[in-house]
Amino acid sequence: MTFVRRTLQAALAPAIRDMVAKVYIPILFPLTFVLSLAALRLDEILGLAPLLPTPVNLLIAAGCFILGTFLWLWTYEQLTRMGEGSPSPTAGRTQKLVICGIYAHSRNPSIFGKTLGVLSVGLALNSAVFCLILVPLLLAGSLAEKVWRQEPPLAEIIGEAYEVYRREVPLFIPWKLLVMKKKSRRPTQT
Repeated sequence: MTFVRRTLQAALAPAIRDMVAKVYIPILFPLTFVLSLAALRLDEILGLAPLLPTPVNLLIAAGCFILGTFLWLWTYEQLTRMGEGSPSPTAGRTQKLVICGIYAHSRNPSIFGKTLGVLSVGLALNSAVFCLILVPLLLAGSLAEKVWRQEPPLAEIIGEAYEVYRREVPLFIPWKLLVMKKKSRRPTQT
C-alpha cells in the first residue's frame, strides 16, 4: 500500500474520527475561534501592524496548513498502524510502543503538524499576537500536557521499554538528527 493511501486510510480510521469528534470539533475548533478574536482585539489595542503583506500571509498560511496537515496525518498514520490504536487517550490509546519512523527522532512529532496548523490560522489573520504570543504558549502547553498527563500512563502500561525510549528520544525537537548519532540502547521493535 502506498504511503499516501496509508495516510489517508489512517485519517479516516475510526480512532482518528473519534478523536476529531470528541476533542477537535467540540473543544479545539471553538477555542481557536475565541483565541483568534482575542488576538485580533489585542493587536488592535496594542497598535500592532500586520505581520506580512496581505497576499503573502495567505500563501504562507496555506503552505503551513498543508504541511501541518500532512505531518499530523503522517504521525497519526504511524501510531494507528504500528501502534495499533489511537494517538489520543481520549479515543483509546495505542496498544504498542512505536519507536521507529518519525517516532525514532521525537516522542511527540505530531505537535509539529498541529503547531503549523495553528500558526496557519494566525498567519491568515495576519495577527502578531496570535503568531508570536499565542502559538508559543500553545506549543509549551501542549508539550507540558504530554509530559504530565500522557507520559505517566504510558510508562505504567508499557514499562521499562517506555522508560528507555523516553531517555533516548527527545520530547519534541529531534536533536539527534541535527548532531552526530549516538548508539541507541533502545530495544528493537518486533
